[in-house]
Amino acid sequence: MRLAPRIEAEPVLVTTAVGRLANPLGLAAGYDKTGRHLNDLARLGFGYLVAGTFTLSPRPGNPKPRVARNKEEETLVNALGFPNPGVDEFIRNLKSRTKPAPPLIASISGTTIEDVVAVYAKVQPFVEGVEVNLSSPNTPSLRDLREPQAFAELAERLKEAKVKPSYLKIPPHVGDHQFLDTMLLVKKWENLGFEGVTAANSMHVVDARMAVGEGGYSGPPLLEHTKAAVEAIRRSVDKSFEVNAVGGISRPADAAALLRHGANTVQVFTALVYKGPALVKSIITDQDVRRVIGFRS
Repeated sequence: MRLAPRIEAEPVLVTTAVGRLANPLGLAAGYDKTGRHLNDLARLGFGYLVAGTFTLSPRPGNPKPRVARNKEEETLVNALGFPNPGVDEFIRNLKSRTKPAPPLIASISGTTIEDVVAVYAKVQPFVEGVEVNLSSPNTPSLRDLREPQAFAELAERLKEAKVKPSYLKIPPHVGDHQFLDTMLLVKKWENLGFEGVTAANSMHVVDARMAVGEGGYSGPPLLEHTKAAVEAIRRSVDKSFEVNAVGGISRPADAAALLRHGANTVQVFTALVYKGPALVKSIITDQDVRRVIGFRS
């Protein structure tokens, strides 16, 4: 498939831990699960890219069918289960990455503390940042790593191995009471000196179209949940702690709203599937988005 020519936009520089971004729009994890398509994706104009999610060893993912579209509401349900070639293959694929390029963040995960720490240590020298995904609804064992004792041990060990900016990808906000447990993870992450979080992952849904009977729901209906998550986090953390907002962004006004709510950057995935590369240009050239970022500079 031939992608659109590189999109050029007047620089609106955004300062983040991974570097100066040309704009606040990132490509969310899940679009490139191999690292083979980064050069083409960079041409679309994103301020940064998130690749993965990668695990220590290759994974085939869940059985098919594992993806479905709800075309009327422009949403997706996925039960992918982290299909990926493994972190070593990802690193090898990075040899073809052309620079200069937008900063690259690797999304990583694993089902044990040892595996997550091993992936983290391996991948850091080759990327500008790391996103630690403990919130995919399609991998139930990740819930164990979010239990307070296990998460504390994992976070401490990641801190010992840390050399690059690192973000925790958290579950979505589905209610104030539920999100209190998530905020405990966020505060622990902040207190250990990590740079920020990505809020948030897709929302668990039961769906008979998936071979496993359930999956992650994504698309415009998640926008209000993302706003609630960003607001709750921003009220509780230092202003230097970064929030990458993802979930429900399908037009420039959505991106601008989340930036106003306190997000440092925004990420898209599902809307790109439905709207194509034109979505990127519409967001990064939008005057309201640029105005919000301009107020911060």
